[in-house]
Amino acid sequence: MCIAAAICCLPMGLMAQKGFTINGKVGTLDAPATAFLSYTEGGKSVRDSVVLHKGSFRFTGQVSAPVQALLVVKRDTVTVSKKVRPDDLYFYLENADITVTAVDSVTHAVVKGSASNEEDNELNRLQKPYRKTADSLMKAYYAKTVEERKDSAFKKAAGAVQQQSQDGFDSVSRKFIVNHPNSYIALRTFANFETGYNFNPDTAAVRFSRLSPELQNSSLGKKIAGMIETGRKTRAGVIAQDFTQPDTTGKQVKLSDYRGRYVLVDFWASWCKPCRAENPNVLAAYHKFQQKNFTVLGVSLDEGRGAWLHAVAQDSLPWTQVSDLKGFESPAAVLYGVKAIPSNFLIDPTGKIVATNLRGEELEKKLGALLSM
Repeated sequence: MCIAAAICCLPMGLMAQKGFTINGKVGTLDAPATAFLSYTEGGKSVRDSVVLHKGSFRFTGQVSAPVQALLVVKRDTVTVSKKVRPDDLYFYLENADITVTAVDSVTHAVVKGSASNEEDNELNRLQKPYRKTADSLMKAYYAKTVEERKDSAFKKAAGAVQQQSQDGFDSVSRKFIVNHPNSYIALRTFANFETGYNFNPDTAAVRFSRLSPELQNSSLGKKIAGMIETGRKTRAGVIAQDFTQPDTTGKQVKLSDYRGRYVLVDFWASWCKPCRAENPNVLAAYHKFQQKNFTVLGVSLDEGRGAWLHAVAQDSLPWTQVSDLKGFESPAAVLYGVKAIPSNFLIDPTGKIVATNLRGEELEKKLGALLSM
């Protein structure tokens, strides 16, 4: 077989593949100044380096999808102090001819040739006014004394400004997604805005369908599709998926063992400050309704047995606690799509989820309404 014939037999996709080239210029820096490039490809960390010559450097490679990369320029062989910010730049790397140009510092470099980077800059420009408002609000908050922060008038006014800023931020971000159905940056933004804490899987599914098929079938797109499917399986109105984990004595406990009672499946961890702060509220609800067919099943996402058991004792949690000590990789956490804690699911005696992520007074109100029927 001739070489030409073999080439003709290659799939068009392989023939058309093109990698990236980064041509950089940082002033007139010369050896030993070195540029370091790092990013993740296919779940693996990739690192490369090259010595600068008269300010110039070049990297080549290939990525399967746009990815955030870090470029660092080190001027000499002296170890950089942790107190001194390194000369670095985060940018989006994709298969294209990219230029990185700076007069004296790569931190202030101009990046051209990357559509993803340009789209990310566009999104940041749209979000900037709302970030500025949020920063000003935080500055005003910390400028006040502890007592002044408790003032009801200040809290009300600050809350209104915060909500208005957040609404504006969310609005421009979602408009960006709609206006850029082929953009990888839009896909990343979608992941942050539409599949976050307590998201609506039906709404997310409709909006996800408006993105291009290429984005939907990308690695990140498939991950988002999986999150939406998990959301549909763990929302109010569906039967809770069963799981089994060992309790503090090693005994295997099934969620289905709780059929016939209302049970709050509470995902938490000893190291999670918001979880520990919420524990007294869950404890109060437990004591108030335990005689009315209600209990709690704590599912710890700890990875250390000692810290887990110490927290259970320290917070005086009387209900059954289970954990496989696998953190967020726990099959139960994966099954329920738990990406942040505290996270909980209230399940009725038939095994149906009736509410999710109830906090503080909301938990007692919901239980009061259900158990008074």
